[in-house]
Formats: sequence, C-alpha cells, structure tokens
Amino acid sequence: MESRTKRRTAGLATAMLIAAGLSVVTAGPASASACTLPPCGRVENKTTTYIGVRWKNNDSDPWSTASLAPGTGMGGYTYSPRRDIDGFYSVQGCRTTYSVRAGSQYFAYGGWVKVSSNETAKVLSVTC
Repeated sequence: MESRTKRRTAGLATAMLIAAGLSVVTAGPASASACTLPPCGRVENKTTTYIGVRWKNNDSDPWSTASLAPGTGMGGYTYSPRRDIDGFYSVQGCRTTYSVRAGSQYFAYGGWVKVSSNETAKVLSVTC
C-alpha cells in the first residue's frame, strides 16, 4: 500500500512539474535539434509510473514536455513521430535507475537527466 502511494506521489510530482513548465537541470545543456537525420535521442519507460520527458527542435525554441506512460517510449529516428528527446525527469527525493548502454546502470536523485542524441535511455525504476 505504501509503495503504491509513493508511486502516485512521484507521478503527481512529475505531472505538476511538467504542467508548470518548471525545470531543474542536473546535467549540461542538451543539444537541441529536430530529428531529421539519425541518431536521435530516445527514452523508454520500463517503470510502473509516468516519466517526464523534454525536447527542443532548435536552441531558440522553448522546451516541449510530455508525460511518458509506463511501458512506452518516445523519440528516436525509426519511431513515429520522430523526435530527438533531450532528457527525462527524475523526481526529487526519489532514486531513478536508468541504463543507456547494455549492462550499464546509473542513478539520478532529482532533476532533469540529459539524453544524448546517440543514446536510448531506459528508465528501469523509480524508488521513493
């Protein structure tokens, strides 16, 4: 029961952050580009909670954000719509586990996590 409440809280916090247009940057600036040629960044949500993602088509554009449902992905050249996803959101106070290469495992503890254009970030778990 407590775990379900924590997942809902994490999902609600992500949704509120996206709705408010706020961002906390934990990595260097992402390289903005439309996905007209490969490679293009991608995020896959392997968790049971929603994950915030963001992208820009040009450096002068405002950030576009979306909430990525559990079991879904966004971005990449071979997926429709073609988007170069620049990052995903790790909820403050929670541990987000993700992978960008086979066998790799990284942790984030709050804020936006950069996804390079040549990477597919697989968000594996969110523990609050």
